[in-house]
Amino acid sequence: MRSKSISEVTVTHHCEYRLQIRGISKDLVEELLYNPQRLRGVLQQEPEGRFKLYYAYTEDKDLIIIVDARHVKSKLKLTVVTVFPQPSKRRTKVKEYGGED
Repeated sequence: MRSKSISEVTVTHHCEYRLQIRGISKDLVEELLYNPQRLRGVLQQEPEGRFKLYYAYTEDKDLIIIVDARHVKSKLKLTVVTVFPQPSKRRTKVKEYGGED
């Protein structure tokens, strides 16, 4: 899942509501998805095509973004299911992307 291949990002109504309650900007979520330099890891989840993305958020918290990914005519479309902060020390064993050792 490379940011250059993302053609569209949509956010579910549930996610928009949760972003508002949690005080997280929808623009920040889209910025992270398109420019993943703060990406710390990825876990594939069920159902197929669902991913849990770990981004550096604050010194002691990760921002977790759950997305459904699907290919449509060679383009990647992401649907953001939910977003929430999580203490970094709770990060499970994930494939690290240029992150901490």
